[in-house]
Amino acid sequence: MNISNINRLNNEYRALMNQAEAIYVENDGLHSNEEGLCYQKAANIAGQLASMNIGAESNYWVEEQQKCQRQMRLIWNALHPGKPVKGTGRKADEEEAPAESASSEGGSAAADRPKTAKNSNGKTAADGIKQEVVDSWFKPDPGYGFEEVVGMEDVINMLKSCVRDDKMRALVEYLGLPTVQSFFFYGPPGCGKTFVIEAFVHELMQQGYKYMSLASADIHSKFSGEADKILKRVFKEAVDNAPCILFMDEIDGIAQSRELPNLSDFNMQLTTTFLTSFGELVKADREKKSVLFIAATNYPSNVDTAMLSRMEMIPIPMPDDAVREQVLRNGLEKKISIDDEVSWKKLAEITEGYDQRDLKRLIQKTMTTVFERVSECVGQGEGAAEKGVEMLKNRDFRLTKEIVDEVFGSYKPKPNADIERSLNEFEAKL
Repeated sequence: MNISNINRLNNEYRALMNQAEAIYVENDGLHSNEEGLCYQKAANIAGQLASMNIGAESNYWVEEQQKCQRQMRLIWNALHPGKPVKGTGRKADEEEAPAESASSEGGSAAADRPKTAKNSNGKTAADGIKQEVVDSWFKPDPGYGFEEVVGMEDVINMLKSCVRDDKMRALVEYLGLPTVQSFFFYGPPGCGKTFVIEAFVHELMQQGYKYMSLASADIHSKFSGEADKILKRVFKEAVDNAPCILFMDEIDGIAQSRELPNLSDFNMQLTTTFLTSFGELVKADREKKSVLFIAATNYPSNVDTAMLSRMEMIPIPMPDDAVREQVLRNGLEKKISIDDEVSWKKLAEITEGYDQRDLKRLIQKTMTTVFERVSECVGQGEGAAEKGVEMLKNRDFRLTKEIVDEVFGSYKPKPNADIERSLNEFEAKL
């Protein structure tokens, strides 16, 4: 039992409950989506706490989750008939929420890109999702390709083959090879999942693909059934804008395992909606519309197995010695020379356990320290900056062991032991 995690979740739960109450009061006793979203998040946390405790404490959190779900139903009933309830007795109404409407087609696509349908009020037809929200899902080219990725040779080779196959789609289809491609990236925070995914995206965008990117928070930005509508619309936009890449980060918050204890009805329904919507990609492929789906998470064991069975699993490990050495070289070597008593291999050894984010922060911290030291040498007078640049270019100032000890010794990487243990358990079940 991780006491620190339990305490953190407990505090988050209390904060959300207080926030929901404050929103209700500030809204003059009228229920709102914002209030409902607080209860939805609180219900999820209460479910986690129920599974992390035992006995009476676990039963307490089950009751708290049920209390939140009752509030969510009450707010649903108040909002969806179009009759906001003022001064409602907050424990009286426990009716079940009506079924979510299946309509989310959004009308016919417009000619411009991204292809979306708008009505005269600037909202998408039928589902009520604002046009600016839809536009925000489409992202620009990340601007770098596979050449910027350090290590991960096996992953890069597999992704390169995907790019190659797309260029040869007619031959792929003739031979009957799979054309619906879906990738599931998982690994600890900071291991470089998003970096390699965006390099992959860049390579495909060179072939005319458009790029959509969303995280769990983008899907859950609306209360209750609104999340279902958003999810359906996301997949529709991807198909309408084919060829398209659809990337969903934090997929564990979108397609949660239906085997998780105390999973709320709302998250259960969202997982079902995801699986149904994902099926549209197979239909689109038959119509020669190419949509490539990519998902990423730090917590693969929380993702529904029906979703995992549809994906190409791609584990991204923590950087090894060779990768750490290359990352440090790439970040420092062109700007700063190292002293004879310092070696890149040694720097890689002393950063064992560091992830990609840690290494980037360490590089930045080293650069800042070097700036301060060089500034002390050249002063602040006219031409001092230029003198500092010349010192570094001429190797008159180097990265010494003393600076390395100061900078590297003062930086502590964020512990990932719990997440790595969870990932190891997940892989052992594969």
